[in-house]
Amino acid sequence: MYKYLLSLISILFILSACRLNISDDDAKESQRVKYVSLGSSFAAGPGVKDVADNSPDNCWQSDQNYARKLSQRLNLHLIDGSCIGAKLSDIASPISIYSQMENIQSDKGLVTLLAGGNDLGYLARLMTASCENLVKQGKVHKTIPCLEMPKFPSIADYENTEYHLNIITNAIKEKAPKAVIVLIDYATVLPSTSLCALTPMDEKYAIESNYIKEQIEDILERVSVRNSTLLIKASRITENHNVCSEKPWIRAYDSADWSMLTLPYHPKYEYMLSISDALESVLQPYFYNIM
Repeated sequence: MYKYLLSLISILFILSACRLNISDDDAKESQRVKYVSLGSSFAAGPGVKDVADNSPDNCWQSDQNYARKLSQRLNLHLIDGSCIGAKLSDIASPISIYSQMENIQSDKGLVTLLAGGNDLGYLARLMTASCENLVKQGKVHKTIPCLEMPKFPSIADYENTEYHLNIITNAIKEKAPKAVIVLIDYATVLPSTSLCALTPMDEKYAIESNYIKEQIEDILERVSVRNSTLLIKASRITENHNVCSEKPWIRAYDSADWSMLTLPYHPKYEYMLSISDALESVLQPYFYNIM
């Protein structure tokens, strides 16, 4: 009987210690800064290293995208809402930026947003223009269809994109009034001058695409100023690393037979590393606010 009581006391002591450890772990987890990453494919990072184990289906989040790299460095509690194809204006879609905002559950922390290009057909136009040109040259097998060419954005399209970015940024501020909000613009994909063999499209589409990119940059800058957010200008960080540069951080259009792991005109690992560096640098003065 005495041995039985000693054994029982020992078991209870061990269980109590386990509960204390779990509680300590939970407490430490709750104290970590919450970071919610919102965005489309340039945030998700399809084809950069491996697909993250907890990536939502068909979102193709990389385990080395800038949000995950930053979280690893700073020990942040990351909720990655980014997804390829995400739009600002497609409110009903489960992958829209509006839907991604449901991941914001804390009134403080960090929120990053990279979006707008899909609403204006920015990358889809680049990919379709390259595919159609290869078809003309007889370099694409007829069984591989090109994407449908999105229309060139109208003034109303740009205004609508800016409207939704303002609405979404303001909504983030309302949900997380103590959070640090960082907007990120798009990487520079094409050179500003002549194209190269890695960008098989008519010059017309290159000029149009660069114009769309410049409009997105201007929109994001206005939205950032209006809503008092931080802004990472990825366009400037990557301007010497476009797809035709000596050290490109953007994947070339090698073939029309691409997959989500070889998605053309999308960032490489070096881009993700540079954006995580830029985020870490710009956040230094704000660490005490988001902790």
